[in-house]
Amino acid sequence: MSRPHVTVTSPNLLDSMQKELHNRLQDFTALDGVCGITLNGGCSRGYADELSEIDLVLYLEDGQHGQWSNGRSPLPLGITKLGEYLYDIKISNLNEEQKKPWDSVALWDLSYARILYDPSGQIARFMSEKLAQRPERMQVEGLMFNCWWHFRLAGDIWLHRGDILQGHAMMNTAATQLIEAVFIANREYVPHAKWLIHLSRTLPWTPAGWEAGLMQIMSTGDCSRESLITRQAAIQRIWSEVDAYIISQECPGYPLNIMHKTFYDLLELLLAHDNLTLETWTGRMTLSMLSAEPFIRFTTVTEDLIIVDKHKFMSIRPADLYAWHSAIVEQLHAELHQQH
Repeated sequence: MSRPHVTVTSPNLLDSMQKELHNRLQDFTALDGVCGITLNGGCSRGYADELSEIDLVLYLEDGQHGQWSNGRSPLPLGITKLGEYLYDIKISNLNEEQKKPWDSVALWDLSYARILYDPSGQIARFMSEKLAQRPERMQVEGLMFNCWWHFRLAGDIWLHRGDILQGHAMMNTAATQLIEAVFIANREYVPHAKWLIHLSRTLPWTPAGWEAGLMQIMSTGDCSRESLITRQAAIQRIWSEVDAYIISQECPGYPLNIMHKTFYDLLELLLAHDNLTLETWTGRMTLSMLSAEPFIRFTTVTEDLIIVDKHKFMSIRPADLYAWHSAIVEQLHAELHQQH
């Protein structure tokens, strides 16, 4: 499967930058404690221009990393000019990096990184371990909820209150989250914001008419009330298409939006039993969830069991709930009615 890639058409200075780096690489590898070097940033993704830096990560042994971090580095760290080009030089303690979790942006950058120096093979092993698991599509659940919250709930609030600029600020956040969701729908790491829109154009799957869609979800128009309504509708359309795509790929036949999936599954689990052991529940969710809607209305927690009162569940009036919860309760009411 092809990876998202740079499609900038302005002059590419990558070859000359790579030549400069090749001529200087031995200066870096000869430094005490350097156990690996990777090329990161735009150069690793195949594009560089006069505004680019040569991004390097120098992986250091424990002792040397401590010295370099405490003001005894043998070369400038961060942005520095060496020869004709700017460099951005970072140092990393390999042992510490192996242990800590990495966020999606860090993994995205690592996924394009090129190994320049790895005498013992440990950088290759480290990268292989960190990149062993691509993002799962179902990880998009929280992101899709946050997007919906910003474009629908917050959007409606500011339409009602009449502050159109504040409404567009909410749409800005929703649009960013929606584009991030498209990356996860492709099981791709979410890139740095600087590259988010650009790289989205070369994803294997995108919603229909993606370029036009990008223009619509990013456009503030004339900042009138109508422009906010139009933008909100565009985000809603693409959100629904992303939602439908993920469901078709991961859980065909599931009846709600992907943002409801965790709650729907937990409610299904409870409603399949008259009581449930705490161990069974806590294998999937904390007990604190049972104090939230709509669980609190039909469950009782004892020392070792969760007692499920299905009559109370069926007596819940969806109109008495927050709209997000009511959609799940209505669906499960219908399913329980069909079963009986």
